[in-house]
Amino acid sequence: MNTQQIIQKVKSLNLPEGSYVVFGSCPLALAGIREASDVDMLVNDEVHDMLRHAGWREVDKGNDDRPLTHDVFDVHTNWDFSSYSPTLEQLLSTATIAEGVPFASLDEVRKWKVASGRAKDLQDIELIDSYLSR
Repeated sequence: MNTQQIIQKVKSLNLPEGSYVVFGSCPLALAGIREASDVDMLVNDEVHDMLRHAGWREVDKGNDDRPLTHDVFDVHTNWDFSSYSPTLEQLLSTATIAEGVPFASLDEVRKWKVASGRAKDLQDIELIDSYLSR
């Protein structure tokens, strides 16, 4: 997905301002680094409960990663599945806003990917570093 597709999908949820931030690979799409395959979001408890009641399903992805999922979305109330677990407030304080949608900063995404250390994260770290060194 490109930035416009991500923004359209997120806006379709009609979530209250300050209740969520787009995280994962979507900030890389926003920067034009690469497209995203899904939309990872960190949300507050109220949004999480609302989505659960709307029929979104929890999926166990291992390593304490149990997002609510629906369509292209993986929604979390915490990011506690690596040694770096930023809060919603922390991510919002440095977020980049695009058409009213808050995206986590590349610095925050990089910190999380370094802590996770998966092969796909290492590739993204290289892409982020190359982008930031321009």
